[in-house]
Amino acid sequence: MIRNLVSLAALTFAGLPGPQDRALEPPPVAIPDRISYAGTGNGWTGGRTDWWIDRSGRGAYRTTIRYERSGKFNAGPGGFEHVRAMLQPLEDVHELPCDGAVTDQGTGTLTWARDYRETALRFDFGCNFRQPDAARTRLFDATALVREWALAK
Repeated sequence: MIRNLVSLAALTFAGLPGPQDRALEPPPVAIPDRISYAGTGNGWTGGRTDWWIDRSGRGAYRTTIRYERSGKFNAGPGGFEHVRAMLQPLEDVHELPCDGAVTDQGTGTLTWARDYRETALRFDFGCNFRQPDAARTRLFDATALVREWALAK
C-alpha cells in the first residue's frame, strides 16, 4: 500500500514544473493600454503625423504632411488587437540599427503605454537597412489602417 501511495505521488509530481522549469518560462505578455505614434515629415515637406488607439479601440489620427486631415474613430477592442498584432514584433525592440542615414528624412516615435509606464521605439526614416525597413513597413501599415478608420465618413 505504501508503495502504491509513493508511486501515485511520484506520478502526480512528475508532471509539475520544477523551479528550473518555471525559470525558463517566458513572462506573461503585458497588453498595452494604449499605442501611439508621433512623427515628422522630411526636411522638404515638414509636417507632422500623430495617432493613438487605446485598448477599447477608441483613437484619433491627425496629419499636417502635404495637407491637414484629422479624425476620431472607435474600432472596438478587435481593432486595437489588430493594430497591436501588426506592431507586436516591435514591442521588444529597443533600438533600430542605423550605421548611416540621409539626414533630412523624417523621424518618429512609436510608444506602448502600460500601467503608467511607456516603452518607445524611435524611427529615423533616413536609415535604409533591413530591420528598419521591416519595422517601417509595419508602422506604415498600422498608420494606414488608423488613418482609414479616422477619415472614414
